[in-house]
Amino acid sequence: MAVCVRSRFHPHNMKTAFAFLALLGVSTAFMPSAPRMSRGRSMRMAVNEMIGSDVETGGVFDPLGLAKDEASLYRSRLIELKHGRVAMLACLGTLVQSFYHLPDEVFSNPRPLAALSQVFNERPVAFWQIFLTLGAIELTIGKQDTANRAPGDVGFGAAFIPDDADDFAALQLKELKNGRLAMMAIIGQFVQEKLTGQGPIEQLLEGHYSPFGDGQGMF
Repeated sequence: MAVCVRSRFHPHNMKTAFAFLALLGVSTAFMPSAPRMSRGRSMRMAVNEMIGSDVETGGVFDPLGLAKDEASLYRSRLIELKHGRVAMLACLGTLVQSFYHLPDEVFSNPRPLAALSQVFNERPVAFWQIFLTLGAIELTIGKQDTANRAPGDVGFGAAFIPDDADDFAALQLKELKNGRLAMMAIIGQFVQEKLTGQGPIEQLLEGHYSPFGDGQGMF
């Protein structure tokens, strides 16, 4: 729904800036992300060996003791990476769809949740095509080889892996942090849309910076 066909907002400079910043946020997505272990070892993981497990916390922060089950850490990291990557793409999509749409009025809504609801109600066949396509990707080229590959390594982007191990670890950490930020950001965008009735770029262009007390939002 965020295909570059028709422009909605201006000026061009603002459009270019938003697109550039959004692309920076997903520049490390889909990079193979391996734990600090050799490929030949077991896929069991220890939380102290996981990249990003102690970022900005001064140590592992696990008050619920979830990391004690080392057998489940592989799946937990896989899920974190997948959700982070989807969230980065979702954030990019919500920004792009504010400016560009497919040449059909059903795809012209700049508000993420409202756009999804509109397609589902007015073009249910298109909605299910998208849903089934994502499912096909998940079961084919996006399927994780849990026996032989590190979590998040689906064989895509291997050509961009740095030769230096420290550089690779730094790149993996960037992906994790950007993914975690994107997961919070996309949730924030959805909540903000429900409160204000506007998409993220729509709010900025109209000077609607707060949902409280300006007569445009729920409060």
